[in-house]
Amino acid sequence: MARQHISFSGGKELEQALMALATKEAKRVGKQAMSKAGRTFLRAVKAAAPVDKRKLRTALRLKTDQLRYDRSVISTLIYISASKSGGSPDYRPRKTTRWTTVKGKKGPPKYAYQIGSRPDVYGMFQEFGAPAHGLPARPWFRPTWEREKDALLDIIAQELGRSISAAAIGRLAA
Repeated sequence: MARQHISFSGGKELEQALMALATKEAKRVGKQAMSKAGRTFLRAVKAAAPVDKRKLRTALRLKTDQLRYDRSVISTLIYISASKSGGSPDYRPRKTTRWTTVKGKKGPPKYAYQIGSRPDVYGMFQEFGAPAHGLPARPWFRPTWEREKDALLDIIAQELGRSISAAAIGRLAA
């Protein structure tokens, strides 16, 4: 899926109050705000996901963390897990082995492959389509983002304001 970065600009008082907090506390406040907005968006994306025996919906995951290359930036990622442990509990591709003859080799080589579509591949084909296979695009992720992004920015701003106020009150009480 496409990555999109959003910068929160404006709200000078909110920004100054965030800068006044200790670094550790500011990161906690930011991560908390991004997580709340991310959970709201994850619910909306799960509701909009195409129905495929619920494999895609149950494979959707949320991760909120600092970026590796810039520890001052907090990122929220919604992704589709392809692994059995982190993905859909009912996703079990059938594993099989296949014998084939390769010229110039003695005996048939054996290699393993899996039969079945992973939820992440299925989600991508639903979003963008596969014209070569006659599958039209049925976007579900991008329209959800376009519909929800303003509400998500409001959630982030409200949560930042609430958390900064609570941290300031806690600092005054101590």
